[in-house]
Amino acid sequence: MEKQSNSKKPSWVRGKCLGKGAFGTVSLAIHQSDGAVFAVKSVDLATGVPSQLDSLENEIRILRSLSSPYVVEYLGDDVTKNETSAAGSRNLHVEYMQGGTVSDVAIVKQRLADLDERILRWHTRCLLSALKYMHGQGIVHCDVKGKNVLVGQDFSSVKLADFGSAIEIVKESRGDRCGTVITPRGSPLWMAPEVIRGEYQGPESDVWSLGCTVIEMVTGKPAWEDQGLKSLTRIANSDELPRLPAELSELGKDFVEKCLIRDRTQRWSCDQLLQHPFVASASAPSEIGESSPRCVLDFSSSDFEEDENTGNFETWARERISKLATEEGVVWESDGWVTVRSYARESGVNCEEGTSTEYPELMRIMKEMIEGTNLETADCSDGTHSVEWQCSNYKQSKRSKWSSGELRCGGWRCECSTGSSCLYGSQKMELA
Repeated sequence: MEKQSNSKKPSWVRGKCLGKGAFGTVSLAIHQSDGAVFAVKSVDLATGVPSQLDSLENEIRILRSLSSPYVVEYLGDDVTKNETSAAGSRNLHVEYMQGGTVSDVAIVKQRLADLDERILRWHTRCLLSALKYMHGQGIVHCDVKGKNVLVGQDFSSVKLADFGSAIEIVKESRGDRCGTVITPRGSPLWMAPEVIRGEYQGPESDVWSLGCTVIEMVTGKPAWEDQGLKSLTRIANSDELPRLPAELSELGKDFVEKCLIRDRTQRWSCDQLLQHPFVASASAPSEIGESSPRCVLDFSSSDFEEDENTGNFETWARERISKLATEEGVVWESDGWVTVRSYARESGVNCEEGTSTEYPELMRIMKEMIEGTNLETADCSDGTHSVEWQCSNYKQSKRSKWSSGELRCGGWRCECSTGSSCLYGSQKMELA
């Protein structure tokens, strides 16, 4: 498919909603010229807050500069006009990964290792290869976790996604940004100790998050238990490490331990980890299904609304395209975004216009925090850097449906000393 940037008239039509969250809406889309299928991540220019647009622009800028078989492919970006928003929408086009995320797989399958640890090793190697490539390009992802690792229709295609929090490495002679306090970016339960303390966020921090993600792929849960402030202080200042899954092989445990060395100067690099026997000989699964669809003709009828019997395959394909196009044309919602994923649709997540699967409920809970609830405060400093986090628990009765049942909506609200609010726990957080 031909890449495009900032086109005035869209050459594509929107299809099914794939997901929503804190930073936009993700939808399936069809390119009109060749029927190619891709995903579109969008922010409404009229209703979106500045941080949403900044995050999307950051992701567009970074993805344009990257080209790797282990990174979700940038296909273009544009601004579209529509009847519901005079300002239009800012859109990022990326390849569609039909298998969802490794987090989805781990939750649905309970433990990814139950499928075959060879698959776990391969996914880990792909993610590690993505990080090595990115770091070589001077990019730090800052939010490595299972929800940001996409899987193709078969288990052989695994790619890193969601670069809204990514940063370019600041090359300072001392290597610690001259002692300045950094603003943490990412998801706290996957953050490295030095990030929570506000010391540093670099390639080594991504490696720590990789270790947490491997545990997540095995257990289907974050490496650290979500206990609000207690979790933050444990990660930042204790000598504790996440508990390694018993079902993980000894080689796997050793690999994770190399990722989770608290002293970032001693933590293994991507180059070193790629030589570790846990991933060094990893190969793609032998039983591979069809690749991720690139054209509407590649889809099975189950991927779309059911229809009456079609006369022939060509007619069916044309009807599939017409089903993708909404009657209103390209209409964009901007309640936020999660990740490019297919499990949202398969699990019945509601993505109708004007609704949101996650973000509004989380924001509502943040506004309905219990009056009089004790606000816990901690200074996660080391004598040189100082970052204060404040966490307050929500009503535990507040729950939100997700792909595999009930999930606490964040559980905690945390703020760092910059005053930027975040959603703490298994949910997406953006502090910058």
